[in-house]
Amino acid sequence: MNSSITHQVLLAKRPEGAPGPEVFEFTEAPAPRPGDNEFVVRVDYLSMDPALVGRMRAEQNYAESATPGEVMHAYGVGTVIASNWAQAPVGQQRLGRFDMQEYALCNASSFGFPINTERVPASWYLSVLGATGATAWLSFYDICMPKKGETLVISSAGSSVGTVVAQLARAEGCRVVGIVSTEEKAARVSEEWSYDAVLAYRGKSIDVLAAALRQACPDGIDMYYDNTSGDISEALLDLYNVGARIAVVGRAALSHLPDTRQDVGRRDNNVILSRRIRKQGFVLTDHHDRMPEAMLSLGGLVHEGKLSVKVDVMQGIEQVPAAFLRMLRGENNGKQLVRLTSE
Repeated sequence: MNSSITHQVLLAKRPEGAPGPEVFEFTEAPAPRPGDNEFVVRVDYLSMDPALVGRMRAEQNYAESATPGEVMHAYGVGTVIASNWAQAPVGQQRLGRFDMQEYALCNASSFGFPINTERVPASWYLSVLGATGATAWLSFYDICMPKKGETLVISSAGSSVGTVVAQLARAEGCRVVGIVSTEEKAARVSEEWSYDAVLAYRGKSIDVLAAALRQACPDGIDMYYDNTSGDISEALLDLYNVGARIAVVGRAALSHLPDTRQDVGRRDNNVILSRRIRKQGFVLTDHHDRMPEAMLSLGGLVHEGKLSVKVDVMQGIEQVPAAFLRMLRGENNGKQLVRLTSE
């Protein structure tokens, strides 16, 4: 190892509302050394994901919560630099939950697996070929069940997951409508990705957004890919066609709430019943066994030029808090990553 210390980003405190810089704290610790059946990964890239907000809170969640004073959770890709486990030889590159630190101590039970970077950059495994792409591919086909000619609406349409879903939907012959935060972002996302229309929600009431959606979806809505929850979900309620499918994948619009139980809005049971709507949540950790299936399919689409990849990279562990908050504000242009190494 070329360093005796590892710089780390801790969860300093749980957010009381929307996370801010105060929830993070920098520290350093001795670089880990592997024991029996352990190995050390030098973290090359970290992924900034909206789902990490849920890990900051103490409420019941589908993923393990981080504890204040602990290294903040995060997924990354890295290189094995010391190993006492035969299945993780030195030099192997891996994807895993390495957390916000420069070096991570792992073992056989740690979530993660080797990746092949001979044909694609390592960073792609945190985007279209990793959890991002697998989430998009599995949830879209399993829950939305697209049919040619149908209309799909995607919230957080400029996000890494949203843009993959948009491309998959267009390949299936669907009409694709996106929702983003600002008019400036709507113009950029509309130009760069496969959308028939992109709407901005910021500063608009639920009724105004619903009217804009009605105009953008003249034949109603057959599928909703929900990355945000909140008011956007309510704006769609009266536009669903019979038999519509809703994939609930994120809740970015609730990140300002200290407790998601404070989210209020119109109850949707009447619409679900009368329109015979299928609404289902999706969590990738329920489908680890299908990751190879998803990655193989996505890799084929990338190789055929049918799926574009875009990443937004900031440099250095000191940029982790800024990159995370930038991602939450929707200011990133592509999958938000932080590169920790200069190699």
